[in-house]
Amino acid sequence: MGSGAVLVIGATGNIGVAVAIAALKTGRQVIAPVRNSASAAKLFEHAGTRDGITTVEADVTSEDGIRHIVERVEAGKLPAFQHVYSSVGAWNPTSILKLDTSSFRSLMATTVEANFFAYRATIPYLLKQADPDSTWTIVTGAAGELGAAGATAVAQGALFTLANVGCRELAGTNVRFNEVHLSFRVDYNAVAKQKQGGSVPSSQLAAHYVNLLARPDISGSRINLSKPEDIEKLPFTKKLG
Repeated sequence: MGSGAVLVIGATGNIGVAVAIAALKTGRQVIAPVRNSASAAKLFEHAGTRDGITTVEADVTSEDGIRHIVERVEAGKLPAFQHVYSSVGAWNPTSILKLDTSSFRSLMATTVEANFFAYRATIPYLLKQADPDSTWTIVTGAAGELGAAGATAVAQGALFTLANVGCRELAGTNVRFNEVHLSFRVDYNAVAKQKQGGSVPSSQLAAHYVNLLARPDISGSRINLSKPEDIEKLPFTKKLG
């Protein structure tokens, strides 16, 4: 069992809920930025508990949203965290030939900028804390490689590169950076149950993060979750040569 806390960015989404469940299973606390009290209630419902989860109202797409959370942690107003998992992002399958400029910029802000802001705000904190077990994990999707889902694919391509940069910049530091590349559908447990096997429930996906936290040998890598069986196996390849 672990200790400390995980800052989960995108905590109310299908994947974020899985990460929250995983963190709690390992004995860690969860710090979850949420838009409002309704979002917090949604997280508690799908995670199955509110115990061990600290919600903080913040706009993660804002330049200062995560930075202000870090400042509150440093001031002792929130639990210290040793791990970050970012699953923030949006889905817009509109063809880029038909997508208007404002929608494109909104998608990039919600996906690329939000992850950049999270990285820039939290990495200096983790480096300063110097905890040898610190991790930073970003999730990406197959759309970027398939060219599917229009501008969503463009945003995912940018995240692939952001992950490359993170692996290089943090090599040899106390922060273990990894990319989780997800190629199958994940839904909240209740939704997955309705689909009767058409998707993986969040509670099942949680095992990938439980396993990753316990694998210090996986660093600077892409974990390839191509099929549900990979959740336990964690097949991975190094991001950089």
